[in-house]
Amino acid sequence: MSISNFLFGENIPLFQLEKFSQEYTLKVENTFMMGKENKPISLKTSSDIIIEQEKRDHDINNTIKLQEITGDTDDTLMKPFLLQSLTLADISRNIQLKRNLSGKILSIENKPDLWKNWKNWKENKLTSAFPEEKDQNKLITNYEKGLKNFDVELKKNLQYILLLPEVYNLIFPPNEYYSFLFSPSNIHSRLIDGVEYHYQLKLVKLEEENDNLFVEFHSVLNNQDELMKSHIKKLYEKEKDFSIDQFEFSIKTKYNFEKSTAKILNAELHFVEKMHEHLAYLIDMDLNSK
Repeated sequence: MSISNFLFGENIPLFQLEKFSQEYTLKVENTFMMGKENKPISLKTSSDIIIEQEKRDHDINNTIKLQEITGDTDDTLMKPFLLQSLTLADISRNIQLKRNLSGKILSIENKPDLWKNWKNWKENKLTSAFPEEKDQNKLITNYEKGLKNFDVELKKNLQYILLLPEVYNLIFPPNEYYSFLFSPSNIHSRLIDGVEYHYQLKLVKLEEENDNLFVEFHSVLNNQDELMKSHIKKLYEKEKDFSIDQFEFSIKTKYNFEKSTAKILNAELHFVEKMHEHLAYLIDMDLNSK
């Protein structure tokens, strides 16, 4: 036995990448806490989606199809924003992606269709969804900028991080010397202008039971020292009632996989960005197969 195999275990893949098509329900809740005197603002959506996957020689093809999306909020000021968000989700219901054999997103394969869908929607539905001309111009600028950078921006999107995890090169048996990390990623702060968190998801739990694999990942913040110096300490210096110890950034994901196909049976994601107990942004996602 080699030293490498002794320390890290032989490279026995935990997953078999088989072709599948699976229906899911994805529930997402965004919660924004802003000030002791204000009650939390919550936005909820529920989506019915289909995930299709097929392994080829050197890559993986995925298609994500949105069947239906609904939403709700108790905040009257946020209802127009929610309705507009639901309208935008309807522009392009299918996304086709190519991933490498570890599960990392490489490219969006149907960008011409996404542009075609957008141009059709812009010509026929834009004015009814956004009556004000200034809102139309803002949407056009932002949406087309997003389409041009869609390959990059999709990799930062927490929903797609949950739906398309980089886990296929997990090996068995892990031991105390084994460390597994997703590729480096980044996400813009919801609370602080100009702040971008650079992080990776790290394996913290792995359990097997028959054909099920249970795994859990927690974020590691790679630029924490830099952010503390450049932004965060300065903010707490202005807020004498709060301590820098209250700052929190975390992303946690949990999965139950079917090993024989690499299909997700259920999963959850929890995002926390918190300056203190009265200023925080939370995202909770639950994915369940039908």
